[in-house]
Amino acid sequence: MKNLLESLKQKNAGLRVSRSEKLVTEACKYIVVIWNCKEQVIAFPHQVQHADVFQYTKREAPHVALVSAGFFMGDTTALWVGGRSESLDLDSRPEDTDLLKSFLTSPDRSLWDLTLLTAGGAQ
Repeated sequence: MKNLLESLKQKNAGLRVSRSEKLVTEACKYIVVIWNCKEQVIAFPHQVQHADVFQYTKREAPHVALVSAGFFMGDTTALWVGGRSESLDLDSRPEDTDLLKSFLTSPDRSLWDLTLLTAGGAQ
């Protein structure tokens, strides 16, 4: 199986995310993990399985703990967050909306936003 990051770079070609407007125009997936004692969102294209991203993250940082998972679409003024991850058997939570709004307005999402990956790395 290909390296997860290489796979994400290839699948990102059809994803539409405007960094300047923070607008997600097609559904993306996310997981929430506890990393360094803080809940952190990891966002990625809808073609990638939630479980694959979590397994990769767990290999890179074994101390992370999984909290929730789901889908999101929109921007910080009209953001839809919901659903569940079948591959992780885990639901989204109401409080994920606030986490995703903070994530979308963060000045530096490059470490956590796998939807921004390009052939040259995170934008």
